[in-house]
Amino acid sequence: MPRRKKFDLDGRCGRCFQQVGHCVCDGIPTIQCETNFLIVRHWKERRKPSNTGRFVDYALSSARIVDYGAPGETWNPQVLKMPAPVLLFPHPDGIECTFRPESVIVVDGSWPQARKLVNKLPGLRNLPRLTVRAPETKRVRLRTPPMAHGVSTIEAVAAALDVLHGSATGEPLRQLYDRIVTGAVAARGRPLHH
Repeated sequence: MPRRKKFDLDGRCGRCFQQVGHCVCDGIPTIQCETNFLIVRHWKERRKPSNTGRFVDYALSSARIVDYGAPGETWNPQVLKMPAPVLLFPHPDGIECTFRPESVIVVDGSWPQARKLVNKLPGLRNLPRLTVRAPETKRVRLRTPPMAHGVSTIEAVAAALDVLHGSATGEPLRQLYDRIVTGAVAARGRPLHH
């Protein structure tokens, strides 16, 4: 696949997919992390400006992103074979993680897409769940979650970093998310979802 120019998507940055005037690439932090993060992204999210999983991939030294479900592409289940994995996805009946994980698998997409990924990919549903707390303060969002405690992928990973590596470790990701939201509000000229 040919490499995209940085600015070639109808006035959007080819890396962060934000409007050119609100590009956040210069604010993407570099976070060194010993825990492996695998982001399994629904393929329809590849070019969506509201997708935040790409920023986790850009920022975390130990993260990688793979797409699932694109027509004509074959899924390799071996990508899920990781040392001491847990799934970062809420579920009231999920098995609580009782060990320090070496790997965190994150499903990335809209809420319905993410649920489908968990149910479709063998092995994900039965993984222990890493539980994180939703932010205590209400914030403006790029998408409206279907439940009060729902958060974006970047916020969930920031909270996971806090749990695994100490309070405020995920703060650079939260600051980046706030910058993305601020740019989206300015580009749209109207408020987003709360």
